[in-house]
Amino acid sequence: MTHADAPDSLIVIGGSAGAQQPVQEMLAALPNPLAAPIIIALHSVPMSKLTELLQRNSHHDIRRVEDGDTPEAGVIHIVPGGRHAFLRAGKIRLSDEVEDSGFRPSIDMLFMTAAAQYGPGAIGVILSGMLKDGMRGCQVIYDLGGRSIVQNPDDALYDSMPAAVIRADHPRAILSASELSEWLISKVGTIET
Repeated sequence: MTHADAPDSLIVIGGSAGAQQPVQEMLAALPNPLAAPIIIALHSVPMSKLTELLQRNSHHDIRRVEDGDTPEAGVIHIVPGGRHAFLRAGKIRLSDEVEDSGFRPSIDMLFMTAAAQYGPGAIGVILSGMLKDGMRGCQVIYDLGGRSIVQNPDDALYDSMPAAVIRADHPRAILSASELSEWLISKVGTIET
């Protein structure tokens, strides 16, 4: 980790079609905030209301990412619809351009930069979605000593994204949405409130 004041771990969650429900299930299964920052990137349009929806239905500290935000333990950072997010120098940066990705936001970009910044402390979670965004990012997390987990394709509304990671990577666990939270708690712990 290059920044002494930053948390040791970072959880990055990516998904597309059918991923909103598993995100809600994961948050509902968390009794207390996780002792690591969470950044959630779901493919969406610029007018996405994901942050507001999650804020209404959760007791967690959920914030829409602003360019230059610092990931904070116990906070769930939501990438705004239609924007790319990446990590640089301990900050979450937003961009409108990614050369090789038609997906917005690019899950691969977020995951790869999380791996570069957090190394073994990076945890990537892939949820329901079509095609394979996140597959390369999970591979980079794995290559740099981090861990990836996926929603069980049988539990996902659209199984392409988790299945792509399973085929190309070595996820530490393949779990239902509610079980994903239990796994995360066992790895990073929670902040008592």
